[in-house]
Amino acid sequence: MESKKLIGLGFSNTEASLYILLLELGQAQAGLLSKKSQMNRTTTYDTLERLIKKGLVAYSIQANKKIFRAANPKQVIDNLKEQDIPYQEILPELNSLYKTSKAKEEFNIYQGKKGIKSILQDILDYKAYIAFGSRGKFLEIMKHDFIAFQRRKKALKIKSRIILGKSTRSSEQVKVAYAKFRFIPDEFSSPTTTFIYGNQIAIIIWGEVPIATVITSKDIAESYSHYFELLWRQAKP
Repeated sequence: MESKKLIGLGFSNTEASLYILLLELGQAQAGLLSKKSQMNRTTTYDTLERLIKKGLVAYSIQANKKIFRAANPKQVIDNLKEQDIPYQEILPELNSLYKTSKAKEEFNIYQGKKGIKSILQDILDYKAYIAFGSRGKFLEIMKHDFIAFQRRKKALKIKSRIILGKSTRSSEQVKVAYAKFRFIPDEFSSPTTTFIYGNQIAIIIWGEVPIATVITSKDIAESYSHYFELLWRQAKP
């Protein structure tokens, strides 16, 4: 894919080059990206940080080294939709690169609201998910992105079961969400949100700049699912 197609859609030259390169490689350290793109290290790191803030790149830490990978191209499309920019021409090419080179990562980190949006886009690919925690922070921090996520879930008929602290029973988050809820005593709820979808577990920490860890593992996903079912049986409608 030619980087100029992305440049014409609002990417800088370095952002377009690194994003496409990561789609092609699946994952890479900054040094390899710098070498293959022929950018100096400083420019490479600065560009990667911008892409992380835009939710277009995630990273994992292996042996104290950051390993970067491209996020789902759906996040690119979501950004273009917000700016009312036509995207149909590039979508098939981006998806083709992403599907053929998707890294077999076990652990990735997303930062910022756009990073969380990238995770939500991934969840929309599944027919169902379960979640627990948050104490109402999801809506408070994500605002209209939370509403848009609920609308898309409803349109796609995605089923979800969610466990929250009982103090959120009458909250706006519960009122507007498309989901089945049960509630547990607040002292047993969590300030984080944990999503389980497919073989993935996303644990989101709701700080001023939210940060999420996404683990891909069938065994761990099953373990979290069993824990959820135990809580669900004990929780109250």
